[in-house]
Amino acid sequence: MKALVLVVALAASAAAAPQLAPATATPAPSPAPQLEGAHSGAPYWFKTYSTAPYKEIWTGDLALINFERDLPKAVAAIEGNGGVLTQPLANFVSSRKDKTQQIVFSFPRKNAAALLKSLRTLGDLPDPKVQAVGAPIPLDEVRAKIAVMMKEKTDRSAELARVPAAAAAEEEILEHLLMVEEIASHVVVEVRFDMTVRQK
Repeated sequence: MKALVLVVALAASAAAAPQLAPATATPAPSPAPQLEGAHSGAPYWFKTYSTAPYKEIWTGDLALINFERDLPKAVAAIEGNGGVLTQPLANFVSSRKDKTQQIVFSFPRKNAAALLKSLRTLGDLPDPKVQAVGAPIPLDEVRAKIAVMMKEKTDRSAELARVPAAAAAEEEILEHLLMVEEIASHVVVEVRFDMTVRQK
């Protein structure tokens, strides 16, 4: 009996003693999970797109070959390419002595190449400095997301029906994308050009 008690006591003591594990290399920590979108380059589905108007502000100098003769032609070229002066020409700052004239006007950006080509037939016009106001809507990106979500709604309608919260979130995202697409499809990007005209 005493021997049995002694064996039990020794076993308990051995179990309580600290155990030395064989030396092994510490495994490297697993990489943190990456979120889709911002980290992996895949579409970020919760991205919202601003619908505020996007426009550009240009500044530049037009050096005319003949100031008196070509200034009316420059105005005609502006108006012929959809440009609208912000006020009557006579109200802009000008100097007949120094042969300089300020003109500020707005025009559709889609006409930019044609307008610059017309003005450059009258004199020297370097590429204007461009300042963007707002952010253009990436229409191709928006349409690609819509296509994926519409296909998923059709192909996985049964699965979505079993997760109503996820389905509702997807529907809200899709509604936002469709609204953005509608706005972007009809927007006309305007350019405001602050141009100084002078004698070459």
